[in-house]
Amino acid sequence: MTGRKHRIAAAFSAAAATYDANAEAQNRAAGLLMERLAPLPAGARVLELGCGTGGLTRLVLDRLGGDAALLATDLSPAMIERNRNALDDPRLRFAVMDAEAPAVAAASQDLVISSLAAQWFGDLPAALNRLAGLLRPGGQLLLATLGHATFAEWRAAHTALGLPPGGDDYPDAAALAAMVAGARVESLPFTLRYADARAFLTVLARLGATTPRPGHRPLPAGTLRRIMARLGAPCAATWEILILSLTKESS
Repeated sequence: MTGRKHRIAAAFSAAAATYDANAEAQNRAAGLLMERLAPLPAGARVLELGCGTGGLTRLVLDRLGGDAALLATDLSPAMIERNRNALDDPRLRFAVMDAEAPAVAAASQDLVISSLAAQWFGDLPAALNRLAGLLRPGGQLLLATLGHATFAEWRAAHTALGLPPGGDDYPDAAALAAMVAGARVESLPFTLRYADARAFLTVLARLGATTPRPGHRPLPAGTLRRIMARLGAPCAATWEILILSLTKESS
């Protein structure tokens, strides 16, 4: 695992106890994802990537038959432990696993599902094609990630002050769809409101979403305060959820 992956895992492990109380956007994304889940076959084999504290895990279990099996995985050992302590189901197993290199056999899964984990991938196109290769014929890859419009207000505050936009450069729907053959992508944005910029940044910290993009240089404190003031109080933040769906053709 790379140094960046270790930092991502550590940030989410540190946020395991505060995650659920701050996961409004994550819960909404999981709900949007589940609305697009196709019926699963009897005895379905399911792989969840980036399970976190189990918000999506619970929703998936509710859709599985008694003979199904769900492997819930995450990069963070603390997230896995919290999930394991909260959920007791004979259909469910857990593993600490890098979603970009899943230790799962090719062509073995009826569903590979992930909500708001893929934005942390180092090589998103390669990872998506690797995940598509895990599907059985008729299997579905269903993934929610962040789109280019996410946190547009934060970027605009930088631009207004003549500063390079901060944050990751997420793909738009067309770019995401082009990363893997046969994929369909929907853009489903929504806006959340916060008391002020400090409250917005606090939520991100309590979610564990604090690892900067590669090459990022932290801004001086005074500059950061100017950006935060530019957002106003209350402030808004766009979350653009991209839902990628791919079904492997039956032979």
